[in-house]
Amino acid sequence: MRSYKLLFLISLVLYFIAGISLLITGSIAHRHAAHFSSITGYSLMSGAGFIIGLGVIIIVLTAVGLIGAYRSRLNLLKFFIGSLVIILLLQLIAAIVTFTLRNKAENQLRTKLFESLLSYKDENKDVINEWDRLQQTQSCCGVDKADDWIDRGQLTAPPPSCCLNNDCSKMSVNGTAYFDHGCYGSARNLFFRYSKALGGVSIFFFFIEIAGLVLAIFLLRDLKNNYGSV
Repeated sequence: MRSYKLLFLISLVLYFIAGISLLITGSIAHRHAAHFSSITGYSLMSGAGFIIGLGVIIIVLTAVGLIGAYRSRLNLLKFFIGSLVIILLLQLIAAIVTFTLRNKAENQLRTKLFESLLSYKDENKDVINEWDRLQQTQSCCGVDKADDWIDRGQLTAPPPSCCLNNDCSKMSVNGTAYFDHGCYGSARNLFFRYSKALGGVSIFFFFIEIAGLVLAIFLLRDLKNNYGSV
């Protein structure tokens, strides 16, 4: 029993590290996603929120598992095992849904970007700031091209943030005054960069969680053999 308990306690240290890592990764992704949420939607923020919540739950479960193992509390170990099984199932479902709906997410991102062109107005400061930030930082203009601002938006010319020299709001789109590629590719790359990071961290710790679950089951079995079933 001592060997299982020692291995389980070591796994709890890894659990705590996993919880902190998920919390940090989710917070970073959530913060960056918030910079563009008004024009790209909130799906990435929701995913980051799920990872943050998962990190918090794992940290709490680490404390539960530690107390249960250290004090040989069968009920706490049962709670730990049951909760961990639910978490693993939720992670598995989330991974499957994310993988199967990837193409739909890309289409929704494009649709949301086009819809936000119509909201580029003085009363929508968040949309203005986020589009300007995206275009300036990624050196892009519109969704697919600069003409999108005229064809799909309500402007007579692309906004100044599209300009190569930041001073061409009245110039023709046909010249070289505007960035020559749209922002969809850049937004998509930003979106899926953090999605992949969140997924990678979650999958890595998924296997650590399975190892800890197995150890917890063996420890619970040995405790039952020594002290009787509760």
